[in-house]
Amino acid sequence: LRSPILANHFLPVNWALYVSQIMENLLNLKVETSKADYDAFYSYTASKVLKSYTWIPMLKNVFLWLVLAFSFMSFFQFQSGGIGNKLFFSVLTLSISFFIYVALSKLMEAKIAQCFTPNENGIMIGPKEFEITPDGIKETNPYGHNFYNWDVVEKIEEVNGSIYVYVDKVLALIFNPESLKSDEYREELLSELKKHV
Repeated sequence: LRSPILANHFLPVNWALYVSQIMENLLNLKVETSKADYDAFYSYTASKVLKSYTWIPMLKNVFLWLVLAFSFMSFFQFQSGGIGNKLFFSVLTLSISFFIYVALSKLMEAKIAQCFTPNENGIMIGPKEFEITPDGIKETNPYGHNFYNWDVVEKIEEVNGSIYVYVDKVLALIFNPESLKSDEYREELLSELKKHV
């Protein structure tokens, strides 16, 4: 049997080892960033950046419905003989031109979004390892290393279970829910990150 004196002697050593293992797991993080993770981050960030301009799409929708209503009204007026051929075809030409413009705008928005979608298994999407140090965050990916000094970290946000560490206005290190293991782990990691920001 181990004597109480020896047991008490070894307890601090074991406790220190246990704490060091917890900190090591907390400060070294493996992340597999998917396209869905990046899309969620992109949508969240874009909605925040464009928050003050939400009236523009609303105004565009109102104008679209007005043109649509005016087109139908003109068509029924033309059918009943209320307006002449020349006016009707002028309205029809303007309406079709407007709808083509709206369709091309939507297509352009989709193409622009595709331009900003990173490659699969590239630097943004794919496996990464992060090491949190007193000087900053070291990122290792299959193609090399990045180091982010704490001075460049602008803010840290938790969104739908993910943690976004912003290293620029629209660029962040993404720690997705799958990499955070548990709620307790997420809270400990957030606490550790916020010590430096």
